[in-house]
Amino acid sequence: MTVDEHCKQLGGLLGNLQSLEFCLRIFLHHLPDARPLGVPFGTDIYTLPVGSDLPENELTSYESLGELIARYNREVLAHRAREQIDPALVIVRDALAHGRVSTNEENQPMRLLKFDRPRAGRVRITFNEEMTMDWFKKQKQKVLLGLKRVHEAYKTLTSRNEKA
Repeated sequence: MTVDEHCKQLGGLLGNLQSLEFCLRIFLHHLPDARPLGVPFGTDIYTLPVGSDLPENELTSYESLGELIARYNREVLAHRAREQIDPALVIVRDALAHGRVSTNEENQPMRLLKFDRPRAGRVRITFNEEMTMDWFKKQKQKVLLGLKRVHEAYKTLTSRNEKA
């Protein structure tokens, strides 16, 4: 895989993970116990300068992808366990965010390594995979399955809310 192909695949995977996080936040925002937005209707938050203060809600919270998936999975477990999202997606996302990418030979697949926090001057490898075209394809499929599940659960949730 060329460097350009690697960059394209990496960008696609990161974009899919970001989309999954945003969709989870929208789903959680529509739950009956969700925190109110607290922003006046029509406010364009994209135009607010850095340092602006907003209320914490499902969209602005500091929750990680892992926390969002756990909240989503608890919600759908109460209704339909088959729609859960694999929490292992967080392992890949964290490896991409905090890992080291390198290759030892030209035109060889990049390898993604992630290490845990040091203990007594030692670290443990927590992720070690070649980022081949097949690897990217499998990771994207897992994320897209998660997106599909959130979308289906969202449709079910909003149709339930409309009937209530």
